[in-house]
Amino acid sequence: MSKCYFCQGKTKIKNINVDFRWGDKLFVVENVPVEVCGQCGERYYSAEVSQKLDNLVKRGSIVQKPHQTLEVPVFNWQ
Repeated sequence: MSKCYFCQGKTKIKNINVDFRWGDKLFVVENVPVEVCGQCGERYYSAEVSQKLDNLVKRGSIVQKPHQTLEVPVFNWQ
């Protein structure tokens, strides 16, 4: 893909950090090659990238040991 489906802007492969949720757990995967629209920011994941993200995290247990663990604050809107 080289054109955004939504805004017709140009897309480009970039390595980005992805916030990945699996069930009630939050994971961050760094340096994921994703096609990103330069105009609206829409992200397009290839089938291979999506499969690898799923394989990194299985049913809440980590398949690959993370190189870093972050503490994430959680706020209640109300």
